[in-house]
Amino acid sequence: MLSYVISIDVGGTTIHAAVLSDGVIQTNTITTYDSYANKDKQVIINHLKDIVEDQIKELLKLQINKTIKIKGVGIAFPGPADYNEGVSYIKGLEKYDSLYKVNIKKALFNTISDNLFIPKYLSKNFSIHLGNDATLFAVGEFIKYKNIGIKRIACFTLGTGIGSTFICEGRVVKGEFGIPDSGFIYNAPYKKGIVEDYISKKGISNLALQHGFSSDINVRELAELAKDGHTDAEKVFNDFGVCLAEAVNPFIYSFKPEIIVFGGQISKSFKQFESSFSENMIYTDELKVKVSDTPLISTFAGANNLIN
Repeated sequence: MLSYVISIDVGGTTIHAAVLSDGVIQTNTITTYDSYANKDKQVIINHLKDIVEDQIKELLKLQINKTIKIKGVGIAFPGPADYNEGVSYIKGLEKYDSLYKVNIKKALFNTISDNLFIPKYLSKNFSIHLGNDATLFAVGEFIKYKNIGIKRIACFTLGTGIGSTFICEGRVVKGEFGIPDSGFIYNAPYKKGIVEDYISKKGISNLALQHGFSSDINVRELAELAKDGHTDAEKVFNDFGVCLAEAVNPFIYSFKPEIIVFGGQISKSFKQFESSFSENMIYTDELKVKVSDTPLISTFAGANNLIN
């Protein structure tokens, strides 16, 4: 009997899902869904249940005449949250506000249990687990890089905010090697505020305003202008690269990773701030810097790891 895990990557705009077997993604099951991030609590929970049902149906198309059992559902979910309990504490971020203080694991488990189709495909020890989306991305990247001997990796996701995870020999580091107890650096002091004030979509918007752009220009538009040689757009990304290096330097210096891997929407514009970032890094000895070429696959692998 084949055993499977459904991995779900929950974003503010879209949700991605796929089925994995023994850590291998069944590529035909990779699907993108609307997030319903601004809907009511039960609408979102029902939507997650529908995604689980849809993934099982996609798997059944691939496994004709084979008995399948779903071992669990691993969910990559944005913070803040109590991931062990499965409770979201997102509030005032214009996404998933209706899930504030909701036990997502319990609510989804109960909704799945009441479904007429899903339960017959679940294993006896079926479970649902939540993990921080940035951390699960990092776990997936570590799984990828450990095969070439990498033992220490630092991952940063650049988007609405900054996600961070430091992994040493397969273990997520918290409260040692100069890393905060939470494992996250978003609220570490930086300049006149915290890191996330500057390393985020909001941070780039503030830099854009300083260089004469209107408040409604987005990162993608700025990146296109910078690629075309627009001087002020280039200055925005140059300043952002400097800020990024300054913000992560203390943690890179104390943790000493062998590789830094970036993910998130802003990292797609890395070439625009790569030189200023590299020039302002303190710790450069044998340090590689990469932008993930498989961020979604890595997040799926990390979510799968929650179950296995």
